[in-house]
Amino acid sequence: MEEEKTGMLTLLPDDVLADALGRLQPRSLAACRCVCSAGRAVVDDRRLLRADLLPHSLGGIFINFQSHRLSEFFSAAGSEGAPVSISGKHDYLPKGNRRSWGYVRDHCNGLLLVVDGYYDVHHVLNPATRWVALLPRRPTPPSPVEMDTYYQDEYLVYDPATSPDYEVVSVTRFRCGPEREPGDYDTSEDALSSLAEMIKQPEWPPSVCILPVFSSRTGQWEERSFARQGEALRTIDDMMEHGGWPDDQQHNAVYWQGVLYIHCQTDFVMRVSLSSDKYHVIKPPAGIEMECYPIPQIYLGKSAEGMCCASIKERCRVRVWSLNESGRDVAEWVLKHDVDLSKWLLKHELEYTRPASRYYRPNVKGPWNFQDINDYYYRYKNNCHHKDDGVSMDEPTEQEVEECCSEASSVDDEKLTWSSDDEDRRCYDGYMDILGFHPYKEIIFLGESLARGLAYHWNSSKVQVLGNIFPARYEEELPNERSIIFSFPYTPCMLAMGQTAGDNS
Repeated sequence: MEEEKTGMLTLLPDDVLADALGRLQPRSLAACRCVCSAGRAVVDDRRLLRADLLPHSLGGIFINFQSHRLSEFFSAAGSEGAPVSISGKHDYLPKGNRRSWGYVRDHCNGLLLVVDGYYDVHHVLNPATRWVALLPRRPTPPSPVEMDTYYQDEYLVYDPATSPDYEVVSVTRFRCGPEREPGDYDTSEDALSSLAEMIKQPEWPPSVCILPVFSSRTGQWEERSFARQGEALRTIDDMMEHGGWPDDQQHNAVYWQGVLYIHCQTDFVMRVSLSSDKYHVIKPPAGIEMECYPIPQIYLGKSAEGMCCASIKERCRVRVWSLNESGRDVAEWVLKHDVDLSKWLLKHELEYTRPASRYYRPNVKGPWNFQDINDYYYRYKNNCHHKDDGVSMDEPTEQEVEECCSEASSVDDEKLTWSSDDEDRRCYDGYMDILGFHPYKEIIFLGESLARGLAYHWNSSKVQVLGNIFPARYEEELPNERSIIFSFPYTPCMLAMGQTAGDNS
């Protein structure tokens, strides 16, 4: 009966529904947003709830590079006096100094989960307002055998349009390590008991998945049980065979419409409902198979179409899928776009060049700035009191970022369009990284051979060069230690913690 009542909203024209909802008080409007997808879509699309404060625009992209301590920030070039200063320099953390600027591990609606590598602690922070809170450690530390077998990844859950509170969900990942003889394992009674408890359930994820969840409302961790709906997809052996390392694989999560979508090892997705304590397993897209090496084959994100994922195949072939959840209990990936960008790269002479000297720097120009915060960090660390060589530490306004993503001159439009009939016998030797999706447009951000950031508009098949993403002094790292390992599109939220979009103040 309740579904029938809310379903009636879909029969109303959007303009009529928006007019009716716009007459409500902010708190009532925030409550109506949670009733059904039709109401939520109108409230979000028309920005009826504190549009000036909610995360409704793209602010930039945080990028984590192998061998670098800090997250770089890549964003549209801003003007002096921009109202918000955002960067990877989180020196406002407790005990903030040159060693504690932090490393971004997750993002959700304006909040960041930052790891302070020097002190080995986690903080939740809002870089737009500089609010920060310590994330307490889980009360039950892992046993030695658990540490040898798997590790935990933490993910933020936050929607300021519905609640002032946030949660952090901890998910089990299987560790990859060298083969060991039986005598190399911890054989204590507790360790063996823990290992036996895990192995006696061969399917993965288990029928009842226990996830540690931290709530900012209670300030405590608790273990919550989530019942699986449907069949398992893998076995414990599969997960152990395709295990990974904590710091060099991105299995991100997306919180959308009250559901947490978690990208798991072997590329299936857990759809976790925190309100019903149930979860579903979503199979990988067709053509994404378990490889012999434990590298993620997809990037999970959200775009204008909703939940989506993408993969890079054969160096420059970009494939994008959207998630169809129209079935009652079945969700499947639908291929929306499949294009090989190598012809475009060769046509515009964007050929891959390897760093040839110690002072290599790609000559890449574009409307976005790369902050080079790690170079700033190393100079600060070494007490090199040099002037900042033109590296801007100011964050642009949200409007400027949106304009750089959506606007291109007529010359650029002509330049960035190509025909699939163009013939080019040259071979492109570079590669692509996925930096993330634009959360409100049909755009995927790409990194081309660690040299330049690109924005690919898949609805119009246009490519835009955004700017340089090669960090200063990065050529000093070994070639096999230069790569992008994490990236997070960032949406600024100006709400004070404890405040919701339904608050009048």
